[in-house]
Amino acid sequence: MAKRRISDQQKRRIENIQQKRREKASKNLALKEQQLSGQTLGAEQPGQIITNFGQSLIVEDTNKNLFRCVARQNLGSIVCGDHVIWQQSQDNEGVIVAVEPRSSLLQKPGFGGKLKPMAANIDQIIIVSSLQPEPSSYLIDRYLVAAENLPATPIILLNKIDLINEQNRPLIDSIENEYTRIGYKVIKASKIIDHGFDQLLTALKQKTSIFVGLSGVGKSSLINHLMPELNIRTGELSEASGEGTHTTTSSTLYTLPCGGQLIDSPGVRDFGLWNTTAEDILYGFKELREFSGQCKFSNCAHQSEPDCAILQALQDEKISPQRFANYRKMLAEYVATV
Repeated sequence: MAKRRISDQQKRRIENIQQKRREKASKNLALKEQQLSGQTLGAEQPGQIITNFGQSLIVEDTNKNLFRCVARQNLGSIVCGDHVIWQQSQDNEGVIVAVEPRSSLLQKPGFGGKLKPMAANIDQIIIVSSLQPEPSSYLIDRYLVAAENLPATPIILLNKIDLINEQNRPLIDSIENEYTRIGYKVIKASKIIDHGFDQLLTALKQKTSIFVGLSGVGKSSLINHLMPELNIRTGELSEASGEGTHTTTSSTLYTLPCGGQLIDSPGVRDFGLWNTTAEDILYGFKELREFSGQCKFSNCAHQSEPDCAILQALQDEKISPQRFANYRKMLAEYVATV
């Protein structure tokens, strides 16, 4: 079925509706802030954003208690994972007065193609592939480029290894060997045979991580296995927010038993390369960027130029032909969109 086109008039009407909704939400927030500011506020204290419900944010204090808060105006977008300074009012509510500097910010395209902040201060991105659907090195490399540029440490997780057989074993072995060779951590896991979770928990310890990958690779099963208390925490969030049953439409941060943190966000599970430059793509292939500064010409495109260090490294088998092919394919896709 052909996708229905939207006329310019319809686009303007949609934008007007959206603008009115944003203005109404802003007025409601300002009114709520005035009401809370009229009360006696407690001392400023640190906290972390657990989730954003739009007109209210859930802040966790240093004792792991949850509070429903509003933010003072002109603080910008506040997202899951942000570290904030806030003041407590009455009835487990409060006011956010400042946002701490971020180490990273994960975004995705929003309405009108504008980038929408989704989660902040991520240390690690867990790239989940599985034997069903079959893993793709190109998709893995897209995630790696995005992770390197965030920046965040990527970990490749090959899930459902209970399905390994003689036909798919060579592919799985080649993926594991290739990415291990260039310095990435690769973990093989299966909930069915309870394999790989000790290694995964060790990697997640004391880090803030997020899972990404295609639908069907088993991200939800992995998260539920890692956090058996998930339903309890979800109930606490619902009670704190006053929004009823919590849904996964909002990015939400959970504390793992190992002491790390995990952000569950279906909105960024399939994030890719947005607002990307050719330089970003090259930077994302870390073994290529090692040689890029050695080319004869500073503006070398690494295609057919003389004395190209990357092409020479490819010829010397210091760079994987598959990775280089993925780099060229990704670059061609980028060029086609600019």
